[in-house]
Order: sequence, then structure tokens, then C-alpha cells
Amino acid sequence: MQRKIWINGSYVNWEDAQVHILSHSHQRGSLIFGFIPIFENDGVVSLFRLNDHVDRLFTSCATAGIPLDYSPEDIQLAIKDTVRKNPGSKFAKISVYISSIEIDVVPQEPFSTVAIAAYEPQEDIISKNTQPFHTSKELSVWLEKEKHQRRHDIIPPQVKIAGNYTSSMIAKWQARKNGYDEIIFTDEEGYITEAPTSNVFIVNRDNVLLTAPEEDVLFGITRKSILEIAEFENIVTKVERIPATELENAKEIFLTSSSHLVCPIIKIDNRPINNGISGIITNRLRDRFLRISKNEDSSYSSWLEVI
Repeated sequence: MQRKIWINGSYVNWEDAQVHILSHSHQRGSLIFGFIPIFENDGVVSLFRLNDHVDRLFTSCATAGIPLDYSPEDIQLAIKDTVRKNPGSKFAKISVYISSIEIDVVPQEPFSTVAIAAYEPQEDIISKNTQPFHTSKELSVWLEKEKHQRRHDIIPPQVKIAGNYTSSMIAKWQARKNGYDEIIFTDEEGYITEAPTSNVFIVNRDNVLLTAPEEDVLFGITRKSILEIAEFENIVTKVERIPATELENAKEIFLTSSSHLVCPIIKIDNRPINNGISGIITNRLRDRFLRISKNEDSSYSSWLEVI
């Protein structure tokens, strides 16, 4: 089908949604974005935790100083309408960017454009690219020991801005070349932070669920959801700085994100975790999350914004 992309209140065809090569956001990495899962159950289409995703978008724009001349309500309505116009979509992606052609790092024309796309990744993107897409339901992970993330004194990790992903791309690309699916970063003091586009959870030998504090990582919506589910499930949880040694002794490790949802890590630095199989607590949280996504759990029905 012909996908339509919402740009500042008007719809354009997928292939016509373009920006100049010399635009500020392309040249300087000043693009803020959000990525929202879309779930369809018995013909009912829902956006996952829409309010939280839009709130994070506005927080990122405000922190980075990127202007956004819409209200949260405007953006929510535009997202819903875009999803309606693009049936069969699995994700909605919102981009806020400075499209003007600039020569300075501070834009002369500091006006943002907002674009919203809704699509099915396999059909609309992956199948049309020339190279195989790397995917795995269970992950082999490299712990990055040299390139530290995240640095509050450079770009706050909570800002979902394109420039925040450059060093992650470089490190993950190298990890892929070395045969790994994913990569986990530490901060400059050696504490576990997150993966390039995912939050990290560890189950230690005492069956305590560990994850890094919010001030050190991206405001992950799936992360937030797993913490709420864990509390409901009476799983003991600690949100605190995690020494890298916890990875060596972990019973279970998993990643969370809008694309991964809940994805087990079965190997770290070529060393099996839990004998190379997904663990009990990981499965328990993942299964609960999947039931919620299928609207089979009335306790969390408010997380699904029906469009």
C-alpha cells in the first residue's frame, strides 16, 4: 500500500518525505525522535503508552533546546490519525528536526519540522534493502570495556536525540563484526548503563531484579513498564548503580525496548548465561508483558490507547 507520512499537518507520500542534504538535523544530528509500538488485537488497533511516549518526546525537546510548536494533545491526535491512514503498521515514529539549510552549529532559522510515520518494518523497510537484516530472539552480547556511555556532561542520556547514538553505532557495528548481536555499555566509572537502544535488566543470585537508575539511562517506556509489572508480581527490585561484576555473576540478563520488547541475553562475551537459555524471571516478565500487549490483562488495559 502507499504509506502516508504526516509532516506539519499535511500528508505526503512515503517517497516524497525528504529533507535537504545540508539541513541542520542531517548535518548536526539535532533530530529528536520517538518510537511507539502498535498492537492489533481482534481488529482493535492500539498505541502502547502513548501519553508516556509523547511526554518523553517533549522532555527531550525541552532538554536539548529544540523548539516544538505543537501541544502534546496536537501530537497525540496527529499520531493516531497517521496510524489510521496507514493500516497494518507495527510502529509509529515521530521526528522533530530543524530542516533549514544552515552553516553554523546554532541554526539561523531555529524552527522545527514534525514528521510522523507509521509502518510495518518488514514490508516497508527491511524487504526493500539490499543487505540481510540482523535479528535474533535471544542475544549474544559484548560488554564494551573502552567506549563508556552515558556522559551527563556531554549529552544527557535521557535525551532521545540522533547525536546521542553516534558512538553507540560505532561500538555496536564493531561488536556485530565480531559476531555479537548486541552490546552493553558502562559509564566512565565502570557501572552498567544500557545498550545502544535498549535498557538492561539483571537477575542476580538472590533473584533480585537490578537495573540502572533513571538518571543514567534513557527514559525507557518498556523499562518503566517492566518495573511496574515486577512490583505487581512481587519481584524484589533494586534500581541502583550496577557494577560490571554483576554481569559475571548474573543468573539472568535481558534487554527491554520498544523494538525488542523483552529479549533475553543468553551469552555475554561468549560466556553462557543460565546455560544459554532464557531464565524463569525473564520469561515471567516477558509473558506478562506479551499478555498485556494482546489486551489479555485487564490490570493494564489503560496502557493500550485505542485509536
